[in-house]
Amino acid sequence: MPEREQWARTRVRSSRHARRGAWYRVIRATPLEGTLLVNRQPLTVPRSFLQILPFRPQMWSVVARLPNAPYPPLAWGASYGVCPSCSARAPLGQHALKVCCPRCNSVFPVAWADSAWCVFESSGDGDRGRATPSPAVPPR
Repeated sequence: MPEREQWARTRVRSSRHARRGAWYRVIRATPLEGTLLVNRQPLTVPRSFLQILPFRPQMWSVVARLPNAPYPPLAWGASYGVCPSCSARAPLGQHALKVCCPRCNSVFPVAWADSAWCVFESSGDGDRGRATPSPAVPPR
């Protein structure tokens, strides 16, 4: 039986290659590290820096703007969004419920709080997505 596909994003700035908030396909995951496919190249990141899920979320990631960062613009405020489809960055507005991506024109809801995804996270013990979806939070 083929292994299920997994997706991950970095919880912290871990590499100049992996952007915070963007979802990447997991090539391999061990208790200590995860190898992601970033721009068609493998990138190994410490497991503790990753959020790994058994599906690719279809909601905008909300990312805190780093102090003194030249991009995104200060006018976007303290946070910005990362499109779940194409990983483009965009301003989110004041608690918008849905946002249209300026690059791919897809419309997705915004994950202002994504704590419900915790039930889907891989534990890091070699398990590849053991958690099953809760009826209250179905994957999209």
